[in-house]
Order: sequence, then C-alpha cells, then structure tokens
Amino acid sequence: MSQTKLASLIMVTGDPREAAALGAQALDAVDTLRSCCAADDLRELRRFSEPHVRLPEVTELRHRIGAVVAA
Repeated sequence: MSQTKLASLIMVTGDPREAAALGAQALDAVDTLRSCCAADDLRELRRFSEPHVRLPEVTELRHRIGAVVAA
C-alpha cells in the first residue's frame, strides 16, 4: 500500500513515468487483492493518472489496475 501511495504522490507532483513504474512494481507484488483499502488506493492512483493517459506506461498501468480491481 505504501508503494501505491508513493506512486499516487509522484503521479500528481512529479514524473508520471516514474509513478507508472512504481505502480507497476506495486501491482507485481499483489497476488490477489483482499483489502478494500488497497483497492481504494489503486483506484485513486488510476484517477490521478487520468491527465497522463497519452503516455504508454500510464495507459498500461491504468489497464492493469482496472483488471486487478475488477477481479
């Protein structure tokens, strides 16, 4: 969860490519999503990434988040 929060912070204030990489690492560490809080954090990251959808890394992250949260 901490890595997801950091990715959200960087997505809003820093480099969206770096944030996408951190978010991808956080998703790699998730086997199955069991926590509602963790799912909310991922949804928040996805929402914060909206302004950066033109970047392929961000688009891929958004797709992965959608798949994980939907499962």
